[in-house]
Amino acid sequence: MDILKPASGSGPGVLVAHPWWGLNQTVRDYGAALAREGFVVGLVDVFGGETTTSIDDAEKLIRKHWDKADGKLAQGFAELTDAVAGARVGAVGFSFGGFHLLEQLGKQEKLGRLVTYYATHPLPERHAPVLAHFAGEDEFESVEDVAAMSAAMAASGPANLTYTYPATKHWFAEADRPEYDAAAAKLAFERTVAFLRN
Repeated sequence: MDILKPASGSGPGVLVAHPWWGLNQTVRDYGAALAREGFVVGLVDVFGGETTTSIDDAEKLIRKHWDKADGKLAQGFAELTDAVAGARVGAVGFSFGGFHLLEQLGKQEKLGRLVTYYATHPLPERHAPVLAHFAGEDEFESVEDVAAMSAAMAASGPANLTYTYPATKHWFAEADRPEYDAAAAKLAFERTVAFLRN
């Protein structure tokens, strides 16, 4: 796992889990932006160096690596927790990565806060606060699943937050994708940083 440190050399930790494209430059740039905000960032590579820009190949990659994802994320949490020497650890996940981080939500006792981009998953009964960013027009997450997760988050406490970005699509926060929406991505990033700092 790559670890990026802020200029100060220390700070709270944030684990970043990539989408089904793999740990590409866009995710690395996102991690670097978090480091500039004062976080120690762990970039987990679930796919062992493989990346793609093709949806067909991405589907193959998630099938190939699906069963190993949770274990690699758990290992990443452990490494980052050691690296920040007891400081709080949060996490950010994009679609595939967000789904698997949501699976980790009830298992990582030291996870302080979780941010997901366009990902849904049933929530455990007890969990760290979650911020969920949803696209307004998402072909990969159903309206019903988004509504169910939003309702579960609202029911479990005011620390949880959901935002839907009108007229955006899945991958709106990823600068190398045609679906990228610069204004929505900037706003989502600002909200992410504020949430992780709380």
